[in-house]
Amino acid sequence: MPNNKIKKIIKEAVIDLLNNTTSEKKISQIVAKHAAKVHFVPTRYRIFGGLLQSLNIQFGNFIEVLMHKIVEEESGLEIIKTISGKKNVPLPLAGKTDALIDKFITERQNNAGNKLDERFQRLLEDIIKKQQEADNLITTKHDVDVLFRNKKNGILYYVETKYNDDHDTGKFVDINRKFIKTFAGLVKTLKIKNLKSLKPILYYLTKKIMKGNIYVPEGKYIYRGDKLFKEFFTLKYEELDNYLKNISEDEEILEIFDNLYKKIRYSK
Repeated sequence: MPNNKIKKIIKEAVIDLLNNTTSEKKISQIVAKHAAKVHFVPTRYRIFGGLLQSLNIQFGNFIEVLMHKIVEEESGLEIIKTISGKKNVPLPLAGKTDALIDKFITERQNNAGNKLDERFQRLLEDIIKKQQEADNLITTKHDVDVLFRNKKNGILYYVETKYNDDHDTGKFVDINRKFIKTFAGLVKTLKIKNLKSLKPILYYLTKKIMKGNIYVPEGKYIYRGDKLFKEFFTLKYEELDNYLKNISEDEEILEIFDNLYKKIRYSK
């Protein structure tokens, strides 16, 4: 993919995030919050700092938006627009499936042991079986980060996107539980009958490994860095990574932040 195309994709994702986080409504909310406080730091700096903090929190959403734009550039892939990138998607989950997943998580916590590949594979197969058989379903709401189809073979891929593997212990457990339960809900929604039709992938944009994952097999269902790119995209990970490292000094991005501060600085 041409270098200018990479820059365009990243800038579009950044601008989408900025527009969402720095909308008039968001700024008004932050202004109201800080106007009521007595503080030695001038209000405009607190407002600007609040927006920067919000942007930092939203960085995970930036990765999700970025991955969508990358998939959309691939002629052989198709985003499932009715579900992919949506928040609080109602997904059906059987009570037995829910209990099965919680039991798996607890067992791995208490006695991780070995044979993770085998046990996780069996878990996914059992999820498909129970989800297709069950009638008494509850509706759970989950964010579906990225869901796309390979046009050639019809296989669906559910990708849970994260920037870095640096979450604390409690958050780490929640990420894996949510990942598996979202897969289970998609199985029923998409009428998946076998494991070959839908593959779940927990993807970290960086290659850093903070601790070993005792819930999901590394390599087969956890992808890091360039692995997702080598398997699905014509875009080279190294080019994307290099541009991301320097994007904060991009003239257009700097101008956006300069204008944002001016807007706050001179607003009444």
